Amino acid sequence: MTLTGPANEHIDQAHISPSRNAPTQKPRQLRHSPHNIHRYRHIQFRYYLPVSIPVPEAAPNIDRVPSLRLRSGMFAIASIFGIVGGFLDAYAYLARGHVFANAQTGNVVLFGVRAAAGNWTSAWQTLPPILAYMCGVAVARLLRVRPQKHTFRATLICQALELLVLLVLLFFGRFAPDFCAVPLIAFSAALQNTSFSNIGPWQFNSAMTTSNLRNAVSGWVQLALGETDPKLRGEAIVGSVIMLCFVAGALLGGVCTLRLPAWPLLPCVVLAAAGTLLTIRERERRLN
Repeated sequence: MTLTGPANEHIDQAHISPSRNAPTQKPRQLRHSPHNIHRYRHIQFRYYLPVSIPVPEAAPNIDRVPSLRLRSGMFAIASIFGIVGGFLDAYAYLARGHVFANAQTGNVVLFGVRAAAGNWTSAWQTLPPILAYMCGVAVARLLRVRPQKHTFRATLICQALELLVLLVLLFFGRFAPDFCAVPLIAFSAALQNTSFSNIGPWQFNSAMTTSNLRNAVSGWVQLALGETDPKLRGEAIVGSVIMLCFVAGALLGGVCTLRLPAWPLLPCVVLAAAGTLLTIRERERRLN
């Protein structure tokens, strides 16, 4: 029996002895070769030996989630803008036609309730803030604003724009009608909220409390049930703190709007300026 194969197989000079009954054939001489080379199929044998790798019974739990203490600067910025979000909603509702600047869920509910009562004039007042907020999110996405950007350049631009809008309303707000002032606040707040909505792996929302409340309750309940995921603790803390900051901002905005009718946005402007300065400091720290 003769073993043959294609031309690109390995060439081996080792002989494979033919069977006793098979006729003996002379090796074929290769062209353009001065020597006689026997071509046979090269047979390879591979042996796979099982190898056991010892694994400890209790592998150490490696925490790959960054510590919240290392994100203290971003945490402070998020808390400040959470206060600003609650402040602006209280101000817009009390002083600007009983509509919301940030909480668009509330505007949708107000539109439905007022429309059902037949008060269409008041119902249409809730639509401009909704459309302005949608335009702010769309512009942020068209500008490719990313909340996880390392240098915070886009975040600073959006925060500076919101601060500029608040300064204009602070000094010239008495001359601006409600249907212009509230959409401006909603547009700038949407830019700011879209550009900064994460503290590392933990998400938050400075414009409303529903998602923060969900994250806080979900995180604390899972921790109480014995979950060991290190991300849950940070999620519960971030959601709880931002939610409380929003509530504090709403209280502060209500008090300032009712007690300081001449300069109701002054504390909000100070808070927004402080948050912007902290963002500049965080940017410089990361670049250095």
